[in-house]
Amino acid sequence: MAKDALTQDFDAHVLFTFADIPASPPMANRVARVKRWFLIAFVESWLAIWLYRLKVRLRAAGVPALPGVCDLLSRMLFRVQIGNRVEIGTGLMITHGNVVIDGRTKIGRNCQINPWVTIGLSNSKKLGFSIDGPTIGDDVHIGTGAKVLGPITVGDYARIGANAVVVHDVPANATVVGAPARVIGAAAAGSGASPSSDGSDRDERLAAHMCAAIVDYKLHRQSLKSLVDTLLGSFEIAGDPLRALQDDCKDDLIFLDAVAATSGEESQQVAAAVDAIETALLRFA
Repeated sequence: MAKDALTQDFDAHVLFTFADIPASPPMANRVARVKRWFLIAFVESWLAIWLYRLKVRLRAAGVPALPGVCDLLSRMLFRVQIGNRVEIGTGLMITHGNVVIDGRTKIGRNCQINPWVTIGLSNSKKLGFSIDGPTIGDDVHIGTGAKVLGPITVGDYARIGANAVVVHDVPANATVVGAPARVIGAAAAGSGASPSSDGSDRDERLAAHMCAAIVDYKLHRQSLKSLVDTLLGSFEIAGDPLRALQDDCKDDLIFLDAVAATSGEESQQVAAAVDAIETALLRFA
């Protein structure tokens, strides 16, 4: 594995790492730099990717036992499990750990994988058991809680929404949500930073998807945590207009996320926050 791969993995995490470093005073600058490097080296899941790269090198060199130690450390410290048949390109970003990647899986360059994601094998009645996992292209974003299963292909610059269950091929530049996942629009080619010609239509579909999740929550078809994951994941892959709405609902989203994280019970405040977000989404759509 080239040294360049490790450098790009590290650089991918630096771009996402916390607060800006103040230029002055000098002591504040030094403290902020030390804190950032400490977080990247020992807290962020960049180290899990480094352990995977090291495992690949050790296995290629025929070194016994140590590849298994790398696997064990990755699972214990970051809850990241990457199988021996997995091939990963440079610049991978795994945010906060809790990821399983298994099977004969290929992941391209500069991909971002959020927490609680599973990428790997399918054991469905239709496909049967196979060790072949997905082939994922470059610059793919996989949202929180998503499942990408079976011998499928995910095209370059695709965006997979939170809690999506992907069991069919995903075209390049597409956005998919739901279980099973369905295409709701085409993302912009390139980095995905600017919306495509049908970006507004994609945002409207995302807004409708979030409204449907709110209805399911009110009908007790899904939990508050599942609703919050869907909302946050959908905003993550949205265009600028819908992200502006996210800023307007920021306080309500933070409140619901905190309640869901502590397994809090339903209350008038929770209902009011959900209603406020639903009203904003309906107005947007």
